[in-house]
Amino acid sequence: MFISRPDAELHALSFGQGPLTLLAVGGWTGSGEIWLDLFGHLPHWRCVAIDHRGTGATTQRGPITVDVMADDLLAVADALQLGHCVLAAESAGAAVALRAVQKAPGRFLGQVLVGPAWQRVEPGAQDGFVAQLRRDYPAALRAFIDNCLPETPSTSLRRWGLQMLMRADVEDAVALLQARTQLPPDDTLPRLDLPTLLLHGAQDRIVPLAASRQLALRLAPCELQELPGLGHVPIVTAPADMAARIDVFGQRLSVLAATPRRRP
Repeated sequence: MFISRPDAELHALSFGQGPLTLLAVGGWTGSGEIWLDLFGHLPHWRCVAIDHRGTGATTQRGPITVDVMADDLLAVADALQLGHCVLAAESAGAAVALRAVQKAPGRFLGQVLVGPAWQRVEPGAQDGFVAQLRRDYPAALRAFIDNCLPETPSTSLRRWGLQMLMRADVEDAVALLQARTQLPPDDTLPRLDLPTLLLHGAQDRIVPLAASRQLALRLAPCELQELPGLGHVPIVTAPADMAARIDVFGQRLSVLAATPRRRP
């Protein structure tokens, strides 16, 4: 389905029905497709994946910024009448999710952030990678995918990953990278009290594990699960395990939501 915004047509896919809903977004040029295998292990949830700006089947005429993409997330949640849902994001999608929570703190039951690339990138820091993308886009993506998947030699996953990432054109890929230079400094992130599950592969070569440890200090309540033997995209390489962790987290949220608060 497509959800119309003033300057974009957002592609979203919805699967299943259940008392809990997972609203998921990918990172960098990874479309909502990156979540689909994991969705298959949550048959008792409603699962919604979004192709954010610059990815998949979504089209846009306006800017690609973290702030605008956060508004897109909220617009999709409203258009699909998702109610209180669990927000999920991987890699650079985490910055978008955190911004959406800041904008609408009462909108979500909790959030799941996987290998979160939430921190500001200084202007110029990615110039070398941008030059590689513009010089030989497929080759640069292949190298990126190899770094995402250190735990598996699978050629099938690499071929699928390249096909998915190549749906973004090179200029949108660059714009998505540059969006992270517009983030505020790390120490200005407000403390958020939304229950959060952080999942981070111990072999992640894209985002250091230290980034999640730093983020965990700014989120409360927050549970950081460090994943031995896994890389940057455990939702792809270990979808059943990640789904089980998300399911346990969701059930805890359900109990908390159903528990009456004691009056002081």
